[in-house]
Amino acid sequence: MMNLIYMAKPRFGGWVTFTAHLARKYNYKLFKIHTKTEVKKDGSPVLRDYGYGVKYQNISMKDAAKLKNIMITAIDKNYYKYLDDFPSKTTLVIHDPTEVKGKSTQPVIDNLHRFKIITIRETVKKHLKTTFNIKSQFKLHPFYEYDITKNTGKKAVAMSRIDFDKHTDIIINANNILIGDGKEDNIVDIYGAKNDLYVFHRLQNKLQLNLDDFYKGTFKKDFDDLNEVLSDAKFSIDLSAIHNDGGGSQYTFLEAIYQGAVLILNNKWVENKKSVFKDKYNCFVVKDENDLVKLLKKWPNVTKMRNNAKKLLEPHLDVEW
Repeated sequence: MMNLIYMAKPRFGGWVTFTAHLARKYNYKLFKIHTKTEVKKDGSPVLRDYGYGVKYQNISMKDAAKLKNIMITAIDKNYYKYLDDFPSKTTLVIHDPTEVKGKSTQPVIDNLHRFKIITIRETVKKHLKTTFNIKSQFKLHPFYEYDITKNTGKKAVAMSRIDFDKHTDIIINANNILIGDGKEDNIVDIYGAKNDLYVFHRLQNKLQLNLDDFYKGTFKKDFDDLNEVLSDAKFSIDLSAIHNDGGGSQYTFLEAIYQGAVLILNNKWVENKKSVFKDKYNCFVVKDENDLVKLLKKWPNVTKMRNNAKKLLEPHLDVEW
């Protein structure tokens, strides 16, 4: 039985979703580091809402260090100061190379050698070995099978963060072209938490693009809300491209596949030789807004591709964490 600790500020995104799937799938306890351990008068833990049906307890660093089988599910700069206080052999999950990039991440790098490191993509495992000579254990994202309804296949949606490495600008450009060509019914509805720096500097100032024309907001951290959006999706567009990463899965991918939406991915993500994603077999691959427009105009039949993609999900249902 693992004791999970979420050590990051973000309330949305892959770290949060990973932690939720892990906690729900294996019924693991979840904690956050706080100035004190929160308990009721009778000594029972004060449980707070994390999202996706998961509860967590705030505990002090002193009490956290006493836990057995600790797994840090995510770490950011706001919690680096606590890393040295964790016992050796604590398990730390590294999700992508940016978590060990630059001088600001040195506290993480300094602890890699004494922690048990788990990576969730082969590319990240290779990066740690090549860059830091750190051996890590590769494990597939665990997936919790939440309740879903039948997919109607009426829409195209984008569910990832609005951010630099998600290339939301390509989707907005494609939507503008589709509207200009009289294909308003084929545009992509955009959901997700916004990086305000990306929206202001990249979208508004540099590219003169208006996200609000297509933005549907965030959705609650609730599997019912997630189901409501994806149950109407024929296509789920995720144009992630991260340096020294790619080829493997993300939760936006897995949740789309689980609910019968076919993925449209960035060619930079799937160009890795070991990529499990194959263009026109279990997903579609595009390089720019023109490719995306052509695909959405065609609105092709996806029955075979949907079935092929389902095969990718099976190992994530069986994986042990």
